[in-house]
Order: sequence, then C-alpha cells, then structure tokens
Amino acid sequence: MVETAYKTESKIAFVRNAALFLLTLVLVPQLSVSESLASKNKKGNRLFEQGRYEDAEKSYLSAQVDSPGKPEILYNLGNSLVKQKKYREGVQALGQSINGGGKDIKEKAWYNKGNALFSGGNYRESADAFIQALKLNPGDRDAKHNLELALLKLSQQEQQKTENNQQQGNTKDSNEKSGGQDARQRQQSNQNQGSQESRKEQQNQVKTQETKSAQRAGSMTREQALQLLDAVQNQELEQQRKLLEGRATEKTNEKDL
Repeated sequence: MVETAYKTESKIAFVRNAALFLLTLVLVPQLSVSESLASKNKKGNRLFEQGRYEDAEKSYLSAQVDSPGKPEILYNLGNSLVKQKKYREGVQALGQSINGGGKDIKEKAWYNKGNALFSGGNYRESADAFIQALKLNPGDRDAKHNLELALLKLSQQEQQKTENNQQQGNTKDSNEKSGGQDARQRQQSNQNQGSQESRKEQQNQVKTQETKSAQRAGSMTREQALQLLDAVQNQELEQQRKLLEGRATEKTNEKDL
C-alpha cells in the first residue's frame, strides 16, 4: 500500500510539473512579445528624438506588426511619417490612433493631424481637425492659433480661386470679342476682295465689249489707240532729232567767209 501510495503521489507531482511547464510555454512568448513591443516603441521614440524619422518609422512599423491597431504605436508612426512629409500616410495613421485612443491621444492626434493637413495645403480639413482638438482641450492656445491660421489660408485660397475664375471669364470674353472682330475683319476683307474682283471683272467686260465693238466697226480699241499715239509721238521725236542733227552738220561743213 505504501508503494502504491508513493507511486500515486509521484504521478500527481509529475502531472503538476507538466502543467506548469506548459503554462510557462504559453506565458513566456506573450511576455517576450510585450517586451519586444515596448522595446521597439522606445527605440522608435529614441530615433525620433534624434531626427532619424525614417528609422523611427521602421521601428514603429515593426511594433505595429507585433500588435496591430495599438493607438500609441499608430500615433507615433503617424508623427514619424508627417516629419518625412508623407502627409497622406501620416494623416491616415493619426486618424486610426484617434479611433482607438484615449482622450489624451485623441487630442494630440487631432492637433498633429491638423498640422499635417495644413502642411499639405488642405486648409479646410486642417481647420476641422483643430476644432476637434479644441473640443477635447478648449484651453489649447496652440490649437486656437493654428485654427486661425488655417481659416486665414482657407479664405485666401478661396479668394484666389475666385480671382482666377474671373480672369478666365475675362479671357474667354476677350477671346470671343477678338474672334468676333477677326470674323468681321475677315468678312470685310472678303467683301473688299469681292469688290475688287467685281471691278476687275467689270473692266474686263468693258474691254471685251470695246474689243468686240472695235472689231465690228473696223476700228481699234482705246488701248490700241494710245499705243499708236505713243508710237507716233516717238516717231516725230526721232524725225525732229534727225532734222536737228542734219542742220548741225550743214553748219559745221560751211566755209568761213
């Protein structure tokens, strides 16, 4: 009986030790993951403070893989992305941290999201983010100041857009007027050209009629008469020139008295 009892007690001890060993196998990886997560987050913070934002991003991403959706990690990741001017990705990460974070993380995430949107030129959304930050912390003077800047930039942006639309409208009107003037000028030019061609055609018709009339009457046209007149005048001038040359020769051949 003693041996049996002893054996029974030994079996119980063995089972207890085996259970503790299995529990250790389950708890140790969880403890290791937790330490790894905190270590990676601290490493990322250290790199962030050194200005090594890309390396910090890698460390936060590695921590994110170990514990997806952790608000603190998403908040730090978003800040490292914004510092690298990766505004779209940074805003997305900060927005995810807002969804699952506490009041402190939400307020800071809204504020940094507003800054990221402002840097990206999204002034309307930036103003909305600063308003959300002020709802959580009405005494935040930085958020109030940045909200005023975002509203000012938004006003300037809308004013510039209005001026550009007006300039485009004026340019369009000017082009339409210019096009109308060009059309009128082309029309006038075509009319002038048509008038010139019409006059030429009329002159040609008159000449043709004169030619036909002269042919019928056995006479010559006006142009032919002018040409003949020029020829006669030239012939007369030639005859006068020869006559004068002959007189000069005669005087030259006369003997002295």
